[in-house]
Amino acid sequence: MSDARNMVKCIARIWRMYKRQESLFRSAMALDMSSKLRRICSNGYMMSLLFKKDVGSMYESVKSNLDDGELTSITRSVDEFDAEMVDRYELLTEIATHQQVMLEEYRALLPHLDQDSDAARACSEHIDKLSTLENWLIKEVSSLPDERQEDFSHVA
Repeated sequence: MSDARNMVKCIARIWRMYKRQESLFRSAMALDMSSKLRRICSNGYMMSLLFKKDVGSMYESVKSNLDDGELTSITRSVDEFDAEMVDRYELLTEIATHQQVMLEEYRALLPHLDQDSDAARACSEHIDKLSTLENWLIKEVSSLPDERQEDFSHVA
């Protein structure tokens, strides 16, 4: 029973992370950025929506109706960022870091699943797609000019 509890908690954590990821991607898409970065963020946002739905279905299939609540009852302050006040590099770096943590959570969940199950296959697909998205994002963020240095060059 302890293994089932761990699996339910892990799935709920991943679902909450997708909820936060949606907000981060939505905020990033509001920023002034290259078309390639905007496309990556748009893909990430759509993946967050779709994968959150998959994870919600997994949760519904393994939760205990007596002990576990509904995922939609999880309330959390939404991270909305003011496009004028947010540092694009910091927000995109936060998204990439959040992707890494989500991948770790998925890897922690996999041992709890039957490897031949639909849930395990879905999680493996999520891991593959999230890894690809993370690689694209890191590559694009690392190619951004260091805006802080540019800002200081105008002061001198």
